Amino acid sequence: MSGSKEYFIDANIFLRVLVRENEKAYQECSNALLLIKNSNLRAYTATLVLAEINWVLANLYKKSKPVVVRSLHSILKLSHLSITDQYHFGWGLALYEKHNVKFIDAMIAAHDLIAIKNIPIISYDKDFDRLSVKRVLPSELL
Repeated sequence: MSGSKEYFIDANIFLRVLVRENEKAYQECSNALLLIKNSNLRAYTATLVLAEINWVLANLYKKSKPVVVRSLHSILKLSHLSITDQYHFGWGLALYEKHNVKFIDAMIAAHDLIAIKNIPIISYDKDFDRLSVKRVLPSELL
């Protein structure tokens, strides 16, 4: 794997590691994050992704605030992961209006790195396929 390969990381990749409900997905996502940590990949995510992780952990999984905060800190400490928030809100809103997808997915699809630079997103979320976003599964990185 080339050190110059870049990816945007979706919330479900982090969540599969944090929650560990499905062992196969846990292993695939852990391996993808390990590639990032070892600098074999350059990775990006966004504040919206972190907000989604916060919401899912707190509301769906009923994790306490200290557990959620620890989880978010563990993501922020990941070497070679950058947080970037360059969205084209108008594009995202237009995608949301036109397609049957979640608002947050439309906004992620309108992120500069994805919409302009065509960086693929690592995600299990098939909504990105409807938005013409290049999506890869974590298992495809190995």
